[in-house]
Amino acid sequence: MHSRLFALPSAEREYINRLCDVLQLIAGTNIVGIYLLGSASQESYVAGESDLDVQMVVDQPLCDAQKQAIIEALSHSYLPCPATKLEFVVYHKAQLRTAQTLHYAINYNTGRTLKKDYVSFDHNNDPRHWFLLDIAMAGNWAITLFGESFNRIFPSIEPSLLLQAMHECLTWFNKHYPDSKDCYQCACRILSYLLRGVMVSKRQSLSEVGLTEQWKSLPAQEFVESVLQQLEAKIAHQ
Repeated sequence: MHSRLFALPSAEREYINRLCDVLQLIAGTNIVGIYLLGSASQESYVAGESDLDVQMVVDQPLCDAQKQAIIEALSHSYLPCPATKLEFVVYHKAQLRTAQTLHYAINYNTGRTLKKDYVSFDHNNDPRHWFLLDIAMAGNWAITLFGESFNRIFPSIEPSLLLQAMHECLTWFNKHYPDSKDCYQCACRILSYLLRGVMVSKRQSLSEVGLTEQWKSLPAQEFVESVLQQLEAKIAHQ
C-alpha cells in the first residue's frame, strides 16, 4: 500500500480496496491500471468535505455489458462511498496517446451528496477541462492502486494546452457559479500556477493566497476577474 494512503481515514482505505477488487472481478486482465487522483492522493483529503477521484485504464474497449456492470457495482446504493461522492473515469489505453485524444469511455459520479447518479459514455457530454486538469495535476501526485504507473500510461499536458484548460475552467465557473467556493478555489489554483509554474492542491493554493495581502484583501469576484485577466495575458504572450 502506498504510504500516502495511510493519511486517509480507514473507511476510505477500505472502500478503495473494495472498489479495486470489484473492478478486477469485472474487467480482469483487461485492466492496465487503476489510479487515485485528487485530494486523496495529495494528503489534503478532508473527511466530510472531499470526494474520491479514481480513474481506470483498460487495454481493449469495454463492451456495453461490462460498462453497465461497472456502473451497477460502483453505485453508492450498492457500494456506499464514505466520501462526499465518487468521481470515476475510465479510458481506453489508445485514447491516451496524446492529450488531444483524451476521450473517456465512462464518466460516472455517485454518492450521498448527489440527488442521482451521473453517467456518460460520450466524452462530448462534458467539458474537456475537467479531465485535462485532473491529469495534469495527477502527473505529480497520482497513486497507482493497481497495474502500470500513472506516468507511463497518461500523456503529459503541454503548458499551452494546460493554460487553455485553466481558462475554460475558470470561465465556466465564473459563468455558472460566480460566487461559489469552487470558483474562488479554482482561481487560487490558477494563480499559484501562474506565479510558480507548478500545480498545487486546493488547500495549498488557498493558504498561499491567504498569506498574500495583495490577494486576500480583494473581494472574491474581483480576485477571480483579476486572475482571469492575468491568465488571458499569459495565453496571449505564449
